[in-house]
Amino acid sequence: MKEFWKLKGDKVIWIIVVLFAMISIVAVFSSSSFLASSRGISKVAIFWEQTKSVLLGFVALMICYLIPLRAYRFFSFAIFGLSLLMLLLLFVPGFQVKINGAIRGIRIFGKTFQVFEFAKIGVILYLAKALELWGDSLDDFKQFALKILLPVGAVCMMIMVNSFSSALLIAIICFLVLFFMDVNFKNLAITVGIVAAAVLLMFSIYHLFYAGKPERQQSAIGKIFNRFGTVESRLTAHFDKEDEINMDELSAAELERLKDKDRQSENAKVAISEGGIFGKGPGKSTQRYSLSMAFSDFIYAFIVEEYGLLGGVFVLLLYLIFLFRCIRLCQRCKATYSSVLIVGLSFLIATQAFLHILVNVRLFPITGHTLPLISHGGTAYLVLCGAFGMILSVNRQLDKQDARDRAEREAQAASLTDSYNSDTTSSTHEITYSTNE
Repeated sequence: MKEFWKLKGDKVIWIIVVLFAMISIVAVFSSSSFLASSRGISKVAIFWEQTKSVLLGFVALMICYLIPLRAYRFFSFAIFGLSLLMLLLLFVPGFQVKINGAIRGIRIFGKTFQVFEFAKIGVILYLAKALELWGDSLDDFKQFALKILLPVGAVCMMIMVNSFSSALLIAIICFLVLFFMDVNFKNLAITVGIVAAAVLLMFSIYHLFYAGKPERQQSAIGKIFNRFGTVESRLTAHFDKEDEINMDELSAAELERLKDKDRQSENAKVAISEGGIFGKGPGKSTQRYSLSMAFSDFIYAFIVEEYGLLGGVFVLLLYLIFLFRCIRLCQRCKATYSSVLIVGLSFLIATQAFLHILVNVRLFPITGHTLPLISHGGTAYLVLCGAFGMILSVNRQLDKQDARDRAEREAQAASLTDSYNSDTTSSTHEITYSTNE
């Protein structure tokens, strides 16, 4: 119990977590007008719902914080295997749950879980353990392909069926981790080439056999290409606003969702432009009535509308400071596992945040990723809180190791001092004795 009350770790990261929680409760409450009306509940109910999510998130954070690092190291492969099993359940009809037009969750014992969030953590834990065990043998591309490329590629392929952007995000994070950990650059370059060629081939197959043919996409192989039409339409909508979406390639429901997403992007642009430098003030947003995903996919645009450029920059700085502090923690790590775990989790949180911000300011096509620890709560909120807890757990272990090292150095210094004093005393006695003679 003493360990629970005396929190250790980077105080700045703890403060950032608290600030994210405060921003989340206030922003979700203020931006939830559309959500409350669509669900037929009051905004106060949304407030308590988000407060509950934040409290549960802190519980998840504390649990992961108190779990010792050796436990993560021991169970890394098991957790990765569990995440693979959950991904496989996405293809089992009895477990499938559709979220935003795609199967992204599973239902177990009446509870819905967004599997992709668990898979992100599972992949990072796998990389940490794999690099610790086989880091010295990864210069050989065959070993690299078997031990890194194949497992990570399998996860990305299973996710790509229902979320191309999530698969791309995991691939980018893994590349950044491997690059940061000085894995053979030649192998990374070959991997990028293979992935680019594979994606190009899959898009070619999609256009040759499945584009504009919904009946073929219902086959077992055709379902692999479910999201390709959506990806192309989002890219077209982002880079060339005057081109119309090819209605033959999408179902009516998908087309309507894409048009809604495009409207959301336009409304987000309006929200940011109306925010100015200082914003309209808390609770004075006008776009929250038309920006239906203001509490989730476009919460950053909403924050800028109410709190202005200053509020937006403040949120961005929080993520940058968090990333900087994690890099400093990584530099203190002596073990490969700890380094990879901190780098992977910090890159996951920061990359998703930057991606969300880039989408909101219209510098990147719509992806549907939330703003970590700020957007409306759910599985993603709990999992990312757990990620913060894991980072702080490693930080706690580093502090303990530093304290032990300091104690050892002080003991050695004290021993040397005592030895020196003893030698000096002996020499003084010898000199005195000789003088007396």
